[in-house]
Amino acid sequence: MRLFYIVSILLLSSCSNNTAVSKQLSGSDSLVINFNIPQTDSIAKTMTTTEINAIKKLMKYVGGKTSEAYKCGYDGNLMFYKKGVLTGDIAFNYSGEDCQHFIQIAGDKLSPTTMSHEAANFLKSLAEGKSWY
Repeated sequence: MRLFYIVSILLLSSCSNNTAVSKQLSGSDSLVINFNIPQTDSIAKTMTTTEINAIKKLMKYVGGKTSEAYKCGYDGNLMFYKKGVLTGDIAFNYSGEDCQHFIQIAGDKLSPTTMSHEAANFLKSLAEGKSWY
């Protein structure tokens, strides 16, 4: 199932940076967040939203600087949609202190980006059942 996240990540047309991510996800009108059962690839919880401010907040988080490609597993994924069409599928790890990052496929290779402490705390609060941060 871990391979599912990597294989199913939407191919982006350019390098992963703020501009490319913003362009790719621009106009997204809904978001699905899947949280995995710890140490597995099985989904424990799914959240959905059409709240534009929440979508924009997460879009901002995933557009970080390029980071190293960690090999620590994933806590879940973010699936951005525009009019029912998947525009981005981005896996994330927020729970590993030295492993916090987002990852997606850009062109034909994996493109990891940094995750801020604010983004990690936000995702953690959502995983814990809070609908606010």
